[in-house]
Parts: sequence; C-alpha cells; structure tokens
Amino acid sequence: MRIGVSLPQREPGFGRDIGAITEFALAAESMGYEHIRTGEHVLGANDASRPGWKGPYTHADLWHEPFVLFGYLAALTRTLEFATSIVILPQRQTALVAKQAAALDLVSGGRLRLGIGVGWNPVEFEALGEDFSTRGRRC
Repeated sequence: MRIGVSLPQREPGFGRDIGAITEFALAAESMGYEHIRTGEHVLGANDASRPGWKGPYTHADLWHEPFVLFGYLAALTRTLEFATSIVILPQRQTALVAKQAAALDLVSGGRLRLGIGVGWNPVEFEALGEDFSTRGRRC
C-alpha cells in the first residue's frame, strides 16, 4: 500500500504561507509518506455576481498551480512523489499540459503522477473561453 497526504492549501492562512507549505512537504517526506497530492481550479465563481451560487469554493479561495508548486517542492525533496488530483484538462491546452507534465517529471526524477479530469464547474469554462459541453470529448 502506498500512503500519501493531501496538501491543505485552502486552510485559512496556510495556502498563502510558502514557509508552511515547505514545512508540510518536508515533514510529510520525513514521516515516510510516499506522495503529496493537490487539486486545482484555475478560478472560482464570484458569488456576488452569481446569485444563488452553491459551489464549494469561490474566487476568494486559493488554488496553487500544481506544476509550479510541485516544481518548487521537487527541488526541496528527494523521495516524495507529486500527484495531481486532478488537473482539469479540457480547460487547458493539451500539448502544453503534456510539456509541463513531462518537464516536471524530468526535474523531479520521475516523481510525478498526473491525474486528469473533465471538471464540473461551467463558470470556470466560461471565464476561460472553453466549451463546457465538449469537455469530455476534448479530454
């Protein structure tokens, strides 16, 4: 069994504190966790302009860009693997994601596990100029 830990980036104050993120990752590695995982959203809905919004996050919630964050953490760790759970692939250019993932896997010494998904939030797709109705096919 491989046991990992989720980065609590949305905890109040934690996500904006790079020192706390660094300590968390180093502690996870020293305790023997095999991987650290994080989800991602490019942006959230502004509930002030979306009456009735019931999503679990808004534009005020912090979501780190996983390739950048994991690139930083890869330089600080030796054995910890990095798992995206998930990258919302149809919101991004597929070839660019492939290049970013390959680069991260290279600089981390093969420690990336790339998880992708189709996404569920039409607000994100609209803001990014992507077609929500074709997200599965594009994935």
